[in-house]
Amino acid sequence: MSPETIQNDGPNGIYSYPLGQYANTDKASTDPCAVDANDPNLAYKFGTMVNETVIAQTFNKDLANEYGKICGNYSLWSNLTIFWGCGTNLHRSPYNARNHEYYSEDAVLTSGQAVAFISGGKEYGVIIAPKHLAFNDTEINRTGVSVFMTEQQARENELRGTQAAIEDAGALGVMTAFNRVGITAANAHTGLLKNILRGEWGFKGLESQDFIMNPNYAVLKEYALNGGTMTTFTGENTMAAVSEKFAYWTTENVGQDTELMSAIKQAMTWQAYALANSNALDGMASSTRLVSVRTWYDNALVAVQVVFAALTVLAAAMYVLNDRKSKKQ
Repeated sequence: MSPETIQNDGPNGIYSYPLGQYANTDKASTDPCAVDANDPNLAYKFGTMVNETVIAQTFNKDLANEYGKICGNYSLWSNLTIFWGCGTNLHRSPYNARNHEYYSEDAVLTSGQAVAFISGGKEYGVIIAPKHLAFNDTEINRTGVSVFMTEQQARENELRGTQAAIEDAGALGVMTAFNRVGITAANAHTGLLKNILRGEWGFKGLESQDFIMNPNYAVLKEYALNGGTMTTFTGENTMAAVSEKFAYWTTENVGQDTELMSAIKQAMTWQAYALANSNALDGMASSTRLVSVRTWYDNALVAVQVVFAALTVLAAAMYVLNDRKSKKQ
């Protein structure tokens, strides 16, 4: 089961769409956060808060946590589940146009603020996800720019904010970057996404690529093989739309690729786990029923197992009978 979920962006509040765009206006429902269809505040956009840099300058974790709670409360009224609102990159250059989304140049300050912010939102079930993993050092030509540093520099500084968000706050979402790590695309980097994020940090949530509608800066298959669960290139939720961007991504090709099929299955497990532990399931009630849907290949696999089990029993019986016959002779 994968419920429809709404996501939003914003370094200074939830500003991509107004409150009423996805809010539940059915006051007759059991939803305690349903709003009146004529509410004059439905056009309000929650992009009015200070950005992360200002919050970090207070050195106040309690304040960051309160901000997370405000975002969490707002998420219930606006039906928001995923908020890409926690920038955990560092201010490595004063010319990075994304610095207003990031806390500071200090890894420890960034970690503390991010943990407090994400934890506050989790109390309301909203997935506040850190971004951009990793090394998003510039806005100009960031799609493909190569960033070089030693592993020690990366672990002691750039990665610490995201690491704390995962390990200490239990973040259930992460957004990757569009730059390269060395010469490898960040959204397909095995060492970063599979070994460190999923392996060392134990991340079990959803993972999205950054929102740039340009497939030239992504390798979808490698992204899936390294733990990615969401992509942003198609604009439509159809296989045809995906195949148009990535020619090899067809039902036939993917179905014959056992490694890729296994990776997609794992990706959907992580995606479903994150949503199941969020406010996406707030509409579940005592009358809700879960329906198990089996695909044709599930049934085919069971049939094959039954046939082989029967053949095994038959072979064992024939062996026993033949053994007894041999002893009598």
